[in-house]
Amino acid sequence: MSKFLAQNASRRPRLKTRLLQCGALACALAAIPATAFAQDEAGGLILEEIIVTATKRATTNKDTPIAIAAVAGDAIEKSQAFSMESFARLNPSIQINNRGAGDNQIIVRGISSAGKPTVGLYFDETVITGLGLDGGSDNQPNIQLHDVERVEVLKGPQGTLFGASSMSGTVRVITNKPVMNEMEGRASMSVAGVKGGNSFFQGEAMVNAPIVEDKLAARAVVWGDNGGGYIDQVSGTRSLKNTNDQAVSGGRFSIKATPNERLSILLTALHQKIDVDGTQYYDYSAGPYIAEADTLQPFNDNTDLYSAVIDYSLDFGTITATTSYLDRNFFLARDSTPTARRFNIPALLDYHQAQDLSNWSSELRFASDFSGPVQIVVGGFYAEQRADSISAALVADPVSGMALCRFHDDCVASGLARDDINSAYSKTAIDQYALFAESNYQVTDQLTATAGIRYYDADIKEYKVTTQSLRFPSSPIQTAPTVALDESTAEDKISYNFALTYAATPDTSFYARAASGFRPGGTNDADGAAQYGVVVPARYTSDTLWNYEAGVKSYLLDRAVFAELSVYRIDWSNQQISVTDPGGTFAYISNAGKSYVNGVEFQVNARATQELSFNFGITYTDSKLSEDLPDTAATGGFDGDRIPYTPKWSFGGQVSYETDLTPDIQGYLTSNFNYRGSSYSEFNDTNDNYQRLDDYFLLGLRAGARFGTWDASLYVENLTDKAAEIGLRVTGDGYRVYTTRPRTIGGTLSTTF
Repeated sequence: MSKFLAQNASRRPRLKTRLLQCGALACALAAIPATAFAQDEAGGLILEEIIVTATKRATTNKDTPIAIAAVAGDAIEKSQAFSMESFARLNPSIQINNRGAGDNQIIVRGISSAGKPTVGLYFDETVITGLGLDGGSDNQPNIQLHDVERVEVLKGPQGTLFGASSMSGTVRVITNKPVMNEMEGRASMSVAGVKGGNSFFQGEAMVNAPIVEDKLAARAVVWGDNGGGYIDQVSGTRSLKNTNDQAVSGGRFSIKATPNERLSILLTALHQKIDVDGTQYYDYSAGPYIAEADTLQPFNDNTDLYSAVIDYSLDFGTITATTSYLDRNFFLARDSTPTARRFNIPALLDYHQAQDLSNWSSELRFASDFSGPVQIVVGGFYAEQRADSISAALVADPVSGMALCRFHDDCVASGLARDDINSAYSKTAIDQYALFAESNYQVTDQLTATAGIRYYDADIKEYKVTTQSLRFPSSPIQTAPTVALDESTAEDKISYNFALTYAATPDTSFYARAASGFRPGGTNDADGAAQYGVVVPARYTSDTLWNYEAGVKSYLLDRAVFAELSVYRIDWSNQQISVTDPGGTFAYISNAGKSYVNGVEFQVNARATQELSFNFGITYTDSKLSEDLPDTAATGGFDGDRIPYTPKWSFGGQVSYETDLTPDIQGYLTSNFNYRGSSYSEFNDTNDNYQRLDDYFLLGLRAGARFGTWDASLYVENLTDKAAEIGLRVTGDGYRVYTTRPRTIGGTLSTTF
């Protein structure tokens, strides 16, 4: 790859600009400023080569045999799409089943179910994939996307290079790194009004500072959000306006040292805090923005991340060593009074959950830069993941709408043990290591073969203690903890990746790929369910899939257009699904049957004129069961039923127009749009929890001007004021819908220095 860069040394500034603005996939719905394009000798517009690191090597997107979507940091900044949910609106390749701040289920290529996460989540070199509560694959971290270079969505299994949870894809947040010889800074502030809601404020500041010329530099960024609530909570005991105001504050500090031309050391620390005042959903029966909740429902989330990356360049490749530590603590409260009523418990019920998640991971790898036809990436990975989770269903105070204690121990210490209706705590420990290798062999000048393999071995321990079994307020209090689950297991799996790339012309490449993916299994609380006469399986095992795809990537019309088309087939076996007992009280994970996904993805980026550019992407996903689910799964799924939470059609795009208003002022106008088709919460309507998520179309506009170091703009988000159903939680407490903000009108002012 160094030879490619050397041959294009004169174009490096443009390559770097292009990388920052478009990442991996034809700018994949990013805002494309005019500087992203260059003119050839004849004065025509051309798109520059795009460099990506999706294979842990520097390659061009056109010649990388993976379907990659990416959104540039510039586009995220201009769209103010700093949360993972708002980021997903910029690209149809990724779907977020959002259940409030800090609670995301990430879906790629229609692979969606309960159990462990199906998509790997990386922040630079740090694995931040979480472990959902109650066996769910949601509750994934929501570190905001400030001062990032790009976000890449690697579609299809990425297990050989990115591990077990990258079953259907990997999302990589790639941040801007310290610049060694340039003092620079940026600051921005946004103020907006929300229809029927509270004002929303958003700010960011960044500074990059060289410390020792060519040897040491630092970069710091801070961010914050405040307000924006629009959900009204009503009940027989209270009426509250705009309860989902949120306060987000965070910062990231990086320092980079280059003692010599071969060695690079990067240290990063990040902290983010999210607080939400109350209810973040509306009840399906009440209609948009109305939550019929009897208790308050706050959410608190604290995330800390520390990482070190060391690169050492050899004459024939690069050795990279990484180590990182993630610590995340969150607490949430939900109104569970409907369940209390179903059990004839005469009280308001406040359900509390919390989790302390830590993940320490390290990797050592070598990426070659050989002079011959063979290139390799080989390495080893080790991680220790711990999750301490706690839950309690507590009698709420009818005046305040909150329980007077948080969890069992607190209730006992406060003399409020009778307020504990049902509580437990659990511990999950996963120790894993992996060895991986991937090789590219240039068979001819046009044909390259890729083969990859990863061996994964894990020890999994799950432990659960019931501190209060389910009871009525007048029933006796449990006096001693009861061990409900104490299981240890070991798993080992192998993932594969095979691909062929054919460079038909310098501007067009074809590829074909076959890759496997899996995610670990786990255990259920079989003993706890048995106390109430409910039989559930003690364990659930890994599920696996194979992904087969073919695609073409091409520059067209004298390189003024870049387009990518991919078609794929996924065969998914033994999938992990969520099952609820007939009484609707105990949810558990089971393995069931087979599914398939057939899909088509198309992306195009083009520059019509020097002033006008557009981006468009569309995906078709046909995901269904390929056989009836077994009776033991008790889900009622039949051959041909659609997989839950997966729309068939999604598309999105952006049109951008820029022109010089005066010699010193450049004006711009952008429009972005996003469509998601309808989906369903269960396989079919024989399940009591079956509910439709309606399709939606979101439209946003922004107009502004750049003058000197300043940029001022006005914007409208959700122009049509659509109550889009972007997430759904279906439980015994009812159908709870999560949605985007109503029409939001605001302005942004930013400056660079």
